[in-house]
Amino acid sequence: RDMGVPPFLITATLEAILAQRLVRRICTQCREEVHPSSEILADLELSPSDVKGKQFYRGKGCNNCAETGYKGRVALYEVMVMTETLKEYVLNGASAAEIKREAIRGGMSTLRRSALNKLIQGVTTHKEVYRCSASD
Repeated sequence: RDMGVPPFLITATLEAILAQRLVRRICTQCREEVHPSSEILADLELSPSDVKGKQFYRGKGCNNCAETGYKGRVALYEVMVMTETLKEYVLNGASAAEIKREAIRGGMSTLRRSALNKLIQGVTTHKEVYRCSASD
């Protein structure tokens, strides 16, 4: 809309929107378990029950990762499929924030959720979650 495209053309042609970010992957050679503080969990908007039984890791640094603790990258994805409801939002001039809220209600997984999944899977660190994703 900001570029002058009429809303009916947007809804008629747009199938989905994809956002992607790359986060650093923890080095598997020097990965070690860490226990996140309550402040870190609060910053991530996670409760202790959300992470119960889950392990968090960091790379301590080694020759394999040039002492960085990271080796390689992994992608985070956010995919918003244009449902009929979202098309109505666009046609009615809803803001980007309103459209995003409706997409999340409809099941869209955000970049933050994708980052938190990588964190809980032990692929990346909480610092990378902060760096590459905004709070929902």
